[in-house]
Amino acid sequence: MGFLRRLLGSKASAASSGSTRDLSPLPLTWRDDTTMPIADWEAARESGPPRGDDGAANTYWWRAAWTWVEALRVHLGSAYAIEHSDNFVMLSPLTAKARQLALAYCERSRRRILQSLQGVAASWGHGPHVVLIFDGQDAYYDYIGNYYPERGEFAMSSGMFLQHGYGHFVFDASEPTTMEPIIVHELTHCLLAPLPLPAWLNEGTAVNMEKQLTPNWQDPRQGIFTHREHAKQRAKFWTAATIQQFWSGKSFLRPDEGCSLSYDLAEELTRLIARDFDKYRAYMNAAHRNDAGEKAARAILDFTLGDLAAAVLGPGEWAPDAKSWREGTERGQF
Repeated sequence: MGFLRRLLGSKASAASSGSTRDLSPLPLTWRDDTTMPIADWEAARESGPPRGDDGAANTYWWRAAWTWVEALRVHLGSAYAIEHSDNFVMLSPLTAKARQLALAYCERSRRRILQSLQGVAASWGHGPHVVLIFDGQDAYYDYIGNYYPERGEFAMSSGMFLQHGYGHFVFDASEPTTMEPIIVHELTHCLLAPLPLPAWLNEGTAVNMEKQLTPNWQDPRQGIFTHREHAKQRAKFWTAATIQQFWSGKSFLRPDEGCSLSYDLAEELTRLIARDFDKYRAYMNAAHRNDAGEKAARAILDFTLGDLAAAVLGPGEWAPDAKSWREGTERGQF
């Protein structure tokens, strides 16, 4: 795993023994409709300490997370092990050294994202960030399938942040060269999770942060098409109908080229806004997924989202129309 050797260039000091942390198991209630152990997080919340006691809450959720991850380790077998640092718990088939390096990278990325998005991203909640790394696509898709509807077509992936229940990261270890940018991308989503961001703004911010912190990584999706071919592909795909899928967030789940084109457009639109960081920060804190951030754009950016899209796509009917969105605007995972 070459990416691990590049992470810090030194020993992984972020991994801690945690000898004073209470990691004793909790009597969690488990869902009975899953292929792998997943706790009933609503029941766990109801059994937790009362609000206001942050110390007790942090201890409780560390124990809950550890109990859950340990159940997954037992289910997956002896090839998997658990490691933790100050802010992360990781389950993976990686070697001990690789786990420590990966955790160190997670800790460093977390600090850099909080610094780069100061006033927007935030350390929030109680308990650790949970990172699950599965040994191959079969195990990876077996697990994430528990969070998808039984029927439908969905985009392929090798990593994501799942917001359901106890928010956590999930990765496929069979593609180690992608883990570094995915960690940054998904960790950005996690640190932005308290904000009701439109999917396009959330994804655009994560992609731009990914490129800022991992500038040497080359996305294999890039370079497949020439600039002219890409322009034709973009012009053909984006219409008055598909742009509504973009604003609602649904296009990011398409199983075709619409998915990658959505990330491409989100990256460009977000980069344009981020040129003025003060306005970008204010917009991030005000934008809401219910209208794709249109109201906040008019109030803070002094232009409409239709105007913003036209700056990239050219003239067209690009304004968001929330009334036309048939099913909610929240994607549920990134």
